[in-house]
Amino acid sequence: MSALARSPWLTDTATTAVPGALPLVFRDVDLRENPDHPDHRFQLEVAPGAVVACLGDEDSGVGDLGKFAVGLERPLKGEVLTLGLPVGDLTYYKLLTFRRRLGYLQVGDGLLQNLSLRANITLPLSYASDHRTKEIQSRVEVLLDAFHLRHVADHRPAATNEEDRRRAAVARAVALDPELLVLEAPFDGLTGKAAKDIIGHARTRADGSARTVFITAQELMPGITSLLHRVVLVVDGLAVGGAS
Repeated sequence: MSALARSPWLTDTATTAVPGALPLVFRDVDLRENPDHPDHRFQLEVAPGAVVACLGDEDSGVGDLGKFAVGLERPLKGEVLTLGLPVGDLTYYKLLTFRRRLGYLQVGDGLLQNLSLRANITLPLSYASDHRTKEIQSRVEVLLDAFHLRHVADHRPAATNEEDRRRAAVARAVALDPELLVLEAPFDGLTGKAAKDIIGHARTRADGSARTVFITAQELMPGITSLLHRVVLVVDGLAVGGAS
């Protein structure tokens, strides 16, 4: 893991960092195009090292929170601060650089079908870091073991099962050892045991410290809540429980 200490590719993002800032803040965010009431805006602060899940149905607006957090979309109203920065206001190139500090798993797995699981995990290390080939290979080997993927590492996604694909997608999302990991519906199709194992590894950084994890989903399976610090229920764009 010591190879990850070499990270001059973070220089640009470090210069814009806000010391002591919370990893993620949603402030007066409209999750619905026409809120029922002016006060029905989403509020949430995520503490450093916390594992927080926001749950809601398709009409709740939960599905947009992850995209807001990584700057893929901007809310109609309100502000989202990611690691202290108004991520929606960053220029295109600054956002590309800044995202190296973030891990993101979109709905599904997003794996490239023409590459093996090993190659998929290697991609962010090859294109968004200055690590030497041996350092990259070392990091990938660690991830393959941590996420129990060695037996299918050289298979393409189509030749593996849904659980292995999801494990590989999360492993890829944490390859650069991000400060904040955003997971959209990461448990779909998984058993409770597999989901618990994946989150258990994903929430720990390379140096052993706690990583901040933000999860959006429609529901949680039994056994997962023991790994979460907070569960926030969202109804019609409003956090109705667990947001404080």
